[in-house]
Amino acid sequence: MFLGTTIDATVVRVVDGDTIRVRLPHLEQEKSLRILNLETEESNSGSNKIITPWGEQAKERAQDFFQPNDQVILEYPGTEPSEICHRRYQDNYGRPLLLIHKQGVDYQEVMIREGYSPYFNKYGNVAFPEYHQRYQQAEREAQLANLGIWDQLAVNGEMVHNYAALGIWWSFRAEIIDGFRQYQTQIPDLLNSRLDFEEIVARAQHQEKIVVFTELRSLRRITPTSARIEIGSVKQPFSLYIPNTESSTGKAIVNLLNNRYFSTDDAPKRSYAYVAGQLRIFNKNPQITLNSTSQIMDEPTTLLDITPLKTADKLAPA
Repeated sequence: MFLGTTIDATVVRVVDGDTIRVRLPHLEQEKSLRILNLETEESNSGSNKIITPWGEQAKERAQDFFQPNDQVILEYPGTEPSEICHRRYQDNYGRPLLLIHKQGVDYQEVMIREGYSPYFNKYGNVAFPEYHQRYQQAEREAQLANLGIWDQLAVNGEMVHNYAALGIWWSFRAEIIDGFRQYQTQIPDLLNSRLDFEEIVARAQHQEKIVVFTELRSLRRITPTSARIEIGSVKQPFSLYIPNTESSTGKAIVNLLNNRYFSTDDAPKRSYAYVAGQLRIFNKNPQITLNSTSQIMDEPTTLLDITPLKTADKLAPA
């Protein structure tokens, strides 16, 4: 029934429609889970998201589904041993990223089919094709019936989110991530800045050259003439360093980032890139220095001459 590594857990309480607190067998304290492929509207204050009536309804639906002390099965988006999965699959803030099931019922599919959430693939399609097909069909059924988020005026009294437009951008990002997954099956040495963060740290300690697939989130000024590109993760603080943003090369790199990669909901772009370069440890975190625009590309094939990988001489087409 399950395709990924699973662990049992006990529900403590519902935080909102896509976040549940549970007790895990390998941890003494309770833990918040970020449920994969769901993005319900906001029901709690404390973030920059708008609280909506339908977000509050999504929380109530989750509270109906999960009762305190319910026994649930958590499924990682991978098949590694559970101790590796727990370190590998975490969100920006260290919350475990998991799918959740109760008594054989897939909670993700329920929430998508009932219109409480889109099939949220902004950070990638669900890892397993069988689930991907089910979630796509569940979303289609909610759209056919004009349920929940697909009728914003009915559930919120105003147009809060344009999920149709957002979904186009999310699916574009998901296709890029699917491309990376395909490349990595051919070249295991190709790394992901979040999933492979521990390995990147280890390689940075030896100042190895790598090609890494990463999200390019924002530019942070270090000095008036230098900057750091961040991937937006507190838990996996990998970054790229631009030593001179006022040089012709530095200006070209910044222009490329702003025009091709840095995204907002109002101005969606590619977001993801392959970056080649030599790793180093700076302030205890791994970093690559950018000295050329050729270090940043949409596909890894053009980077192999810059930074040869250990496991193969070249990539086959995706």
